[in-house]
Amino acid sequence: MANKVAGAAAVAALAAVALAACSGSGSGAPGTTNEAKGNESKAPPKIYIYQNTGALNQKPEGSVPEKLEEMKKMYMEKLGIEPIAIVPPKGSEAEKLNLLLGSGDEIDTFQGNWDQYASKGAIIPLNDLLDKYGQDVKKAWPAEAWEYMTDKNGNIWGIPRGEPAVHYPIWVRSDWLKKLGLAMPKTVDELEAVLKAFKEKDPDGNGKDDTIPMMTDLNGIKNAFMGGYLDNGNSNWVDPADGKVKPAELAPGFKEFVAKMADWYQKGYIYKEAFAKFDPLELLKTNRVGTSSMWYSRITLLFPQIKPNLPADANYEIIRGIQGPKGKLMTASPSSTTSMVITKKAKHPDAVMKFINHQYQDIPTNSLTAAFGTNWKYIGDSKFEIEMTSKDITYAGEYMVSLGTATELKYAFQDPVKKMHADYLTKEALNLSVAKMPMDAKIMYDKNALKENIPTLGDLDRLRSEELVKFVTGARPIAEFDKYIDQLYKAGLDKWIAEYTRQYHALKK
Repeated sequence: MANKVAGAAAVAALAAVALAACSGSGSGAPGTTNEAKGNESKAPPKIYIYQNTGALNQKPEGSVPEKLEEMKKMYMEKLGIEPIAIVPPKGSEAEKLNLLLGSGDEIDTFQGNWDQYASKGAIIPLNDLLDKYGQDVKKAWPAEAWEYMTDKNGNIWGIPRGEPAVHYPIWVRSDWLKKLGLAMPKTVDELEAVLKAFKEKDPDGNGKDDTIPMMTDLNGIKNAFMGGYLDNGNSNWVDPADGKVKPAELAPGFKEFVAKMADWYQKGYIYKEAFAKFDPLELLKTNRVGTSSMWYSRITLLFPQIKPNLPADANYEIIRGIQGPKGKLMTASPSSTTSMVITKKAKHPDAVMKFINHQYQDIPTNSLTAAFGTNWKYIGDSKFEIEMTSKDITYAGEYMVSLGTATELKYAFQDPVKKMHADYLTKEALNLSVAKMPMDAKIMYDKNALKENIPTLGDLDRLRSEELVKFVTGARPIAEFDKYIDQLYKAGLDKWIAEYTRQYHALKK
């Protein structure tokens, strides 16, 4: 119920913004500044930053006031801009944002999905601002990232937060491979042989039949394995027979993929609680997990924490180049429309862009300062490894507006526990050659239109997740797969196909 109320509030707030824009209130054309009159024109322009980027995770309540004031003065001296941070209430960030957008209060920039806010007239396109004041922002992000910020008319609506990446590699205990005399698998069949050996030959040496050959979850099996069975991987696809966009369930190879996962589950190769709630850290602590196909950080962040308590040679390595019947196993994660945007209400959009651009100058120095203030330093001369100078966090990062791969992959903490994670981000995450990209990765579907034109969209999404789990766990036999497809059609799949097809052809660049 709360979500419905919040959603209604969002629509109302954005509608109010659009109305205000049509009535002439708010800023002038993008790239212009509404100069104050008289003596006030000498005052630095104020910009209002709604800090919902996640920068405050280190200190959600915000900075010590004196430290925040010091940072403000630094920016005023360097840039001639006075930044004012708006710290949203924890847990009510969306509600507060909607209230600000629909009121007379000032808010100039925030993080959001640009397609949601552009459609309501709440934000402005950034093309001219980027050309005049955001040259460093433009250089920092690759063309692939900007594609997700751009509509079919060429309007750029936001500054990227991320770019396409690989998030579901398969990790294997390489020390167990060595112990059992096994080679690194290169095919699904060879991986299955490894899982079988891990299950039957007690590689952890505890004398019990309790080894967990694979730790995974629903997203793990879809994104780490489906590519080996479907031409487009975990993706929609265009049926050449009729030119319509259809879900993966209707693609050739999907049934074979499900059957393979169900077979592995029945044989005990997949963790029995994979599709329920479980704690990956606690599972890794048992020294019983042979492989993982979950989100990469389940290994990169968790394994280093417990490695000192495992056998000295314990190690997880990525299985590289592994192939299925239809090629690469992994499906890459496309980027999204999440971005830093500038509101229609902004009185000084040029100052906002100048402020953001500064953090993309001298990467990563300026972005680190925006995130940590003066509480950090480089180690040696590398300008890559850093360390915090104090454990006490006094400045929380209210002025940080440059989060994302363009800045955050340019440094790493010198910390053995964090090294594995940093290495993955800097050396593996953006290597898209190892995975398949979803067919419609660059299509920004209109989510509101999807909901309006597919009345049973929620039911279909639920069915697709719940029934896949049932098939894999054996709660539903593979023999009923055709009945499942009929069930999807009865739940409105025809309308799903029609709307996705309509949008795909309308939005394809």
